[in-house]
Amino acid sequence: MTFFLLSLLYSYHGDRVIIYVDLVFLLNLFLDIILLTSVSVILTRNASVKRIIIGGFVGGVSTFCMFLPINTISLFLIKIILGFLMCIVTFGFKNLRYSFNNVFYLYTTSFSIGGVLYLLMDEGIYNYFILIILFIIVSLMYVKQIKKFKNNYTNYYKVDIYYHNNKLSLTGFLDTGNRLFDTYKHRPIILIDKKIDYQLEEIIYVPYLSLNNHSIIKCLKTDKVVINNHTFNNYLIGLSNDKFKIDGVNCLLHSKMKGELNA
Repeated sequence: MTFFLLSLLYSYHGDRVIIYVDLVFLLNLFLDIILLTSVSVILTRNASVKRIIIGGFVGGVSTFCMFLPINTISLFLIKIILGFLMCIVTFGFKNLRYSFNNVFYLYTTSFSIGGVLYLLMDEGIYNYFILIILFIIVSLMYVKQIKKFKNNYTNYYKVDIYYHNNKLSLTGFLDTGNRLFDTYKHRPIILIDKKIDYQLEEIIYVPYLSLNNHSIIKCLKTDKVVINNHTFNNYLIGLSNDKFKIDGVNCLLHSKMKGELNA
């Protein structure tokens, strides 16, 4: 996006070209924030506004790299590194695959939307305020379309779990294989990563069958679970000892939720 902005924010003074670096930086920051927000929505990362803005500032460093006496290959490598730093600052680091997916969608979104804007420039639209508005519109259209065709993440959900005046905001995956129930009151159990920072309240020990072996899982009572404006009551949180192998997920939803979530 930096090259695109430089092509807009300059003026000629005689034989000299004046580039407005401050405006380039601010617009680059603004566009990076939109791109990071798009990635967060596409991959259901649920990044906070604060982290997205900080990530945008990291991306803004690329503005000043344009004026360093370095070759094209070095500049390309710097931009790739900055892309990884942007995503790590915004979405955190879990593993290389997680970070690579974030960076891949960041640059895919940037190239796709940037290509559309360059096409519009070829049609004679050079007013950068109009192009910024078009950038937002194209971004929204791109995110909407890619979410329709994104098969790997169709079962991802933003999950808010309320219990004993506490709240957990997690990224959940609708796991049709999760059919755990409390044997006492037949309450469905949502599994969460035991490494999550939760407030320890009254623990319920629930026996369950796994791979033909009987075991016991620690559970917490919930007041309610909210997913996509759907509210689920009478569920338990189960603290899983097993590491989730699904990209970016820290919560496995119960199969019983499928009917209502897909309605």
